Amino acid sequence: MKMKKMINTKQLEVIKVAPLNSKSISEISLPLTYFDTPFLLGSPTEMLFFYSLPNIEITLFMNSLLPKLKHSLSLTLQHYYPLVGNLVWPPQSNQPFIKYAHGDTVTLLVAESTANFDHLSSKTYTRYANDFQHLLPQLAVQSTNSSNAVPLVALQITLFRNSGICIGLTQPHAAGDGRSVAMFLKSWSLNSHLETITTYLSNEQSLLIPFFDRTVVKDVSIRFQEAYFQQLVEFIRSKYSMSEHDCKNWLLASMEDLKVPADHIAASFELTGADISRLRKWVSSRSSARTSRFVLVCAYIWVCLAKATKFKTTRDDDREGLMKTSSVLSFGDYRTRLDPPLPPTYFGNCVGEIVVSTKRGDLVGENGLVVAVNLIVKEIRGLDNALVRDVDPGLAHFLFPNGDVGEFDVIAGSTQFGFYELDFGWERPKKVELASIAKTRAIFFADSRNGNDGVEISLVRCKDEIDAFGLSFVNGLNGLSDMNQGRNSRI
Repeated sequence: MKMKKMINTKQLEVIKVAPLNSKSISEISLPLTYFDTPFLLGSPTEMLFFYSLPNIEITLFMNSLLPKLKHSLSLTLQHYYPLVGNLVWPPQSNQPFIKYAHGDTVTLLVAESTANFDHLSSKTYTRYANDFQHLLPQLAVQSTNSSNAVPLVALQITLFRNSGICIGLTQPHAAGDGRSVAMFLKSWSLNSHLETITTYLSNEQSLLIPFFDRTVVKDVSIRFQEAYFQQLVEFIRSKYSMSEHDCKNWLLASMEDLKVPADHIAASFELTGADISRLRKWVSSRSSARTSRFVLVCAYIWVCLAKATKFKTTRDDDREGLMKTSSVLSFGDYRTRLDPPLPPTYFGNCVGEIVVSTKRGDLVGENGLVVAVNLIVKEIRGLDNALVRDVDPGLAHFLFPNGDVGEFDVIAGSTQFGFYELDFGWERPKKVELASIAKTRAIFFADSRNGNDGVEISLVRCKDEIDAFGLSFVNGLNGLSDMNQGRNSRI
């Protein structure tokens, strides 16, 4: 293997961006809900958006593009001002909360990279996950003797001369889920087209004004938040050997805990709209279950993971492995499932776990995809029927896997976020990366850049695991082709 070329990054500027007309914005404190609390120990969300600009040079970037991005960000933060604040846990408070105060700003780091833009924004299997780290902004945690203040967002814009631009975002997951992140970024991208206009004009923009009121999340018995918070404190005390008082300093330590393995590579796979149609046709011929894109994608990923284990084994007889439990955890949006439902623009975490399990042998068999689809559909139907009044949405399996689920793979993402629709004036991104999956090992999926109802699937693993997943992925699609040609198929 060739030695990797050293990547040099030059810091050009550090900008502190305040909301437009910040003096007229009231200070605010927002409590965490039982949807937010389980994510306090989660890795921050880290996203990268690569935009191809073959003729970009530093003068144009600094004098034209950057001022426009800064202004549009300030305009966006006028409506998303709690994001300018911090996650804090003062000594006098029983629980951490979000606080925005006058003078708070968002840090926007401007940098230049000598890395190969086309390589980093490609879909090749030779991109080391560590190569993305210099494009990610760091959360500048402010520490005191008694507590820490964690910024709710940090941003970085990196120039690749004569190649393109990368926008990087880092956000503590407790601040908001994927839908919330998508709302903020879409609002920023739309405002970047407004030149000097300082108000929202279009209907599309008005639909992106966030709703921050946490009182609409009703914890009927108060048991969820208290139970999760106590679990959280006990977990922190045990893991970091802290006293209950010192737990208020846990924020910084928890975010430094996860590292990116040096040998892990990032890979992307695509299910085209035609692939998904063929998957739906194959399942429909064997099951009456309703097969949405979300269900089909999660089920296909799960089957590919189960089969990838088979490809990694060197034994012909894998009966013991086939009897082991295979589990996946994904997330369902609860905004419309609560009673009463939340506004679609609610900003924060409002997702609950979808955990499905079965023997691996059931997934690698002839009807493995049908088994996976039926299990996922049943779990989602259970969420819809429960109205989520008495259902535990605390992701206990995700953070505290002490039950009978055992090890599981996490599938994160949605086909509804529209990350490939983010246009800051340079057309659609060439590549979108959820860089934090390098730390969490989650599998991320989103709408494909190519459109046509396609889905892009991304994961970070060592090369052997990527090769095994890729083989099961391709073989499954080839099996669909065999079906169309009249031959027996197994996927």
